[in-house]
Amino acid sequence: MTNRKSYHRQYYRKKTMDKLRNTIKNLRADKQKFLSSPEGIAYTKRLKYEYGKKYREENADTVRAYQKEYHLSYGI
Repeated sequence: MTNRKSYHRQYYRKKTMDKLRNTIKNLRADKQKFLSSPEGIAYTKRLKYEYGKKYREENADTVRAYQKEYHLSYGI
């Protein structure tokens, strides 16, 4: 392989990586823009609610035991 072919391969590899980095940067900016919009805020709120509901269903015994212990400790 000649030096010229090697140079072109490195050049295009660098360009491709730069393009990928720029794409990732733009996607992150778009994601942040979406999450700060009203729709994004509602989306994250819904995800948190669904996750909490799933957690409470899976760990109902643990949550109930903690609530009893807390009630006995603080009398609330």
